[in-house]
Formats: sequence, C-alpha cells, structure tokens
Amino acid sequence: MTPGKQPPLDKLKTWAIAAQQAGWINQEEVQALDKIEQQHAEQLFETSHQRPLIVALFGGTGVGKSSLLNRLANAAIARVGVERPTSHEVTLYLHQEYQLKPLPEEFPTEQINISYHQDDSRRLIAWLDMPDIDSTATQNRDLVLAWLPYIDWLVYVVSPERYQDDIGWNFLQQRGHRHAWLFVMNHWDEGRSEQLDDFNHRLQSSGFKSPTILRTNCSGNKTEDDFHLLENTINQALQTHGLEVLQQISQQARVDDFKNHAAQIQKAIGSKEHWKSHQKQWQNTAQTQLSKLEELLKIQASIVKQTLLLETTEQSLFSNKQNKPPLPSIQTLTDALRTTRSDRLLNDIKIELQNNLRQANIPDTPFQTQLHSFTAEAHQKLNDAIEKHITTALAKPGTQLQRILYKLTGLLSGLLPLAAASWAIYHVVIGFYSGTQGNNAFLGVDFAVHSGLLIGLAWLIPWLLQRKLRPSLASAAERGLQKGIRSGIEELNSSLKTLWNSINTEHEYLLNELKKITDSDQIELLQTTENLNNLIQKRP
Repeated sequence: MTPGKQPPLDKLKTWAIAAQQAGWINQEEVQALDKIEQQHAEQLFETSHQRPLIVALFGGTGVGKSSLLNRLANAAIARVGVERPTSHEVTLYLHQEYQLKPLPEEFPTEQINISYHQDDSRRLIAWLDMPDIDSTATQNRDLVLAWLPYIDWLVYVVSPERYQDDIGWNFLQQRGHRHAWLFVMNHWDEGRSEQLDDFNHRLQSSGFKSPTILRTNCSGNKTEDDFHLLENTINQALQTHGLEVLQQISQQARVDDFKNHAAQIQKAIGSKEHWKSHQKQWQNTAQTQLSKLEELLKIQASIVKQTLLLETTEQSLFSNKQNKPPLPSIQTLTDALRTTRSDRLLNDIKIELQNNLRQANIPDTPFQTQLHSFTAEAHQKLNDAIEKHITTALAKPGTQLQRILYKLTGLLSGLLPLAAASWAIYHVVIGFYSGTQGNNAFLGVDFAVHSGLLIGLAWLIPWLLQRKLRPSLASAAERGLQKGIRSGIEELNSSLKTLWNSINTEHEYLLNELKKITDSDQIELLQTTENLNNLIQKRP
C-alpha cells in the first residue's frame, strides 16, 4: 500500500458511518465492518516483505499437537500438557533469519515460547503450536482467536477418540475459506480404518473435496504412519506455487469479506437500476394521492361559491368604492378550503410514499426530513397559488367580452336617457315657439307622457342589460379557487419530483463513492492460479 493512503477498509468505514448518519444504512451494517480481519502476518516480522509461511497445529485437548511439533523439530521445544493434558502456551518454531517484532498486545508474552533453528531446508515454514481450542481456560481460547488471522496454513489435528469434537469442528467450518488445510489423525496406534473413513466422510460433508488425511503417531510405539508426508506436502506446495501465492490465501479471504460486506451495503441502499425502476411508481403514488387532495379541495371550492352567492350583494364590482360591498379577504377564502380531511390527506401522501419505499426495499429514512418539510409547507404553497389566482380573478371578473358589454351597457344607461331627454326638450322648445307664432298647437299631455316613457325606457333597458351582464363575485372567486387549486397541486407534484431527484442524486453519489472504494487497486491481490494443489482446492 502506498504510504499516506488511507486503507480501503478505513475508507469503507468512513463512508459507512456517513451513510448511517444520513439514514441510508443501519448501525448493525456499520458494526459488521469491524468483523473484517485486518491483521496480517507481515506485521509480526521485522522485514515485512520477507516472511515464512505460518503453519499452525490446531486441535482439541489431548490430540498431541505439541508432541507432533516436537517430533517435527526432533527436540522438546513444545511443552507437553500435563493437566487433562492441556497446552497453555503458543510455541513458535521458525528459522533464525526471520526476527519477530514486538508482538501485538493481544499476545501475552508470558504465554509465547519462541524457538529458533538454523535448518535452511525448513527456512520457508514457521510452525506454530496453538493452545487447545476446547480448553476450559478462557485465556487459552482467546489466544487461539488472536493468532488465527495471522495463520496461512492450518493443520487440523485430531485423535481417533476426539475427531468428532464439536468445538474444533465449528471452528473448522467457520474458517474453512481463510486458510489452506491439512488434516492429521494423531495417535494412530490407537486408531482404526473405519474411524479414518468416518473422519474423511465428515470432512467431505463440510465442503472439503477429497481431503488429504495423514496418520501420525508420536507415542514412541513403532507404528507405520504418514508423518514424513506432513512437512513434505507443504514443501511440495511451496515448490509448485511459490511462497507468495500460498501467503495470499488468507489475504484473499479478507478481500472477499470486504467485497461481500460492501455488496451487502449496496444491496441495502439499492442499485441505480432498482431506483430507476421505482421512480415511476413513486410518481404514480404521488399523483394518485394528490388527485384525491385536488378533488377534495374542488368540492370545498364549490361550497365556498355557494356561500358567497348567499352573502354577496347584487351591486356591481365596478360601482364606486364607497358603495362597493365588502369583499371576503383572500385569507378567508383560502382558510375555507383547509379542513381536517385535507390535513389528513396531506399526511397520507407522506405515509403512502414512505410505505411505497419500504415495499420496494428502498431506505425511507433519507426521505423523512424532506417529506416532513413537504407536508409542513404544502398548505403554504397551496395558499400562495390560490391567492395569486383569486387576486387575478377578482381583479378581472367574468370573461373579457362580458366585461366589455358590462361597461358598454353602463355607459348606455347614462347616455340613452340623456339623449332621449335632449330630444324631448328640443321638441318642447320648438313646439312652444311654433305655438306662440300661431303656426302649431302647443304640445299636450300625450307628448309629455310619451317623452317620459321614452326617457324611462332609454334608462331601463341598458340598466337591465347591465344587471344581467354584471360578473358574479362568487363565480369569479370560485374560478380563482379552481385555478389556484390546479396550480397548487401541480406545484406540489413538482416538489415531490424535485424531492425524489434530490435524494436520488445523493444516492448516486454514495454508490459512486462506494464503487471507487471497492474498485481500488489497493484491495486487488494476485489471484491464485487455477492449478493450486488439491490441498487448497479442498477448502469449503
């Protein structure tokens, strides 16, 4: 790894914490990242780029791990347990070329026995005798757990009477993919072939294909066994595939864990394709719920119109200000639309959209804050849209033609009576003059009656037409309400689309950042060759 660069796992944890705080994933998914092993055997040695293959003898109480290591070393380097018998310490047997660093804190130095040798034929292998996994001493079990992440190759040692041990077996199944494996049935002088066959069947049922099981005996009894194959098998693998490839098995398991956890997190927040396919469903749900709200508001608008028809006077909107009837305020009209049911429908929109997200397995927490804000601001947006359209409608009630004819009839109701009166006065003056000259008789009562009727009709007919053409305040208000409702609903629908796009943009950003982390060349290891020996292919 390049110095100064943040390790991929640290990047993933930083990303996951930020995602969890934003509500995209839960705390358990963040904590699961802590289970990814970060230890590397290279951390144990002074020269990290040069280290041996660490091979550990693993097994339960009394199977003879320490005796097996002593036979390998041809010396009593591992203390054979005398209590139950039980091994209480770790014995590390390695070439003197590989010097250890100060061991991590989780390794109690008083429980580690290091034995160096000078045998160059064994230079590439460091043997490790671990405490009994089924020991009643808790510290022994903890010591085994601390060492496991540093081990390349596990030699699972059993005895004819202990090969069915559940504790060791559970560990075997849990860590099968993290190591190369070799199986040894020790105390073979006490064993039978059917026990070997049963052990072989048990391994195969756990996913180890054609496992190699070696028979050994360290009791001193002269019994034919496969002890000479124990070290030879590992040496053969080293010659065939090289030290580096075998060392990468446990590292590759960590990479797999890393990618699996990242894949689980990505699944939790959903892929881009999944979100894209759900976007239409989101919009349909929003449209359906908003249509219900629009229908309710339009019903309320009709009720408001009927109320206005009862309350408003028949005076013209174009009369003098002093005589104009008091108009209901815009606030009064908009407040008349707000009911308990409309509030409930707005809340239902939020609930339905959240349920819709959960059913689609899309995290709804990132939406909650914005959906809450949408609900809180929805009435204000509706009020603003309705106020705008009511103001326009009341400023110009009726249609344009209706307004022109209304003004024309108002003008005629003043001009026609004046014209009729002028005509009558003219004829009265002319008739009186003619009468004084003796040319004609003076105008009589009939002329006066007919003139009065003419003047009255000249005023009445335009006045009646004006009344008929007068725009209705109630209709104007109702039209403004209807247009305002439609405009407000469209704005709410647009707000929900914007909300989705905003969260979707955040989602795509998170996925892109996650992809950068998982595609980092820092976590790509050399792939083990397809022809790795059977010992490695037998892993579950």
